[in-house]
Amino acid sequence: MQIAAISGVAGVSETALRPAAGATAAPGQGFGKLVDEMVSKVSDLQVQADQSIQSLATGQGKGLHEVMIAVEKASLSFQMLTQVRNKAVEAYQEIMRMPV
Repeated sequence: MQIAAISGVAGVSETALRPAAGATAAPGQGFGKLVDEMVSKVSDLQVQADQSIQSLATGQGKGLHEVMIAVEKASLSFQMLTQVRNKAVEAYQEIMRMPV
């Protein structure tokens, strides 16, 4: 039985995690840029979820299921971003505990 990889989870595509072809970033900028992009995508998803909630409350064209999907996407992407932050902080703390 073969299990396929999940792609596009929480609004972040696989291509967003790979460096662009021919791109040369200064050391340390790659991860920072990736985190920056993730934060902006999470923010965009939360804005979209808020807009869909407002459109549901005012009775404009969105169905309840579409609103719930948008809210869950925003929630999952925020949880993923929080976990990435937690892992980065743990890694930093582990490096600081290393003897010199």
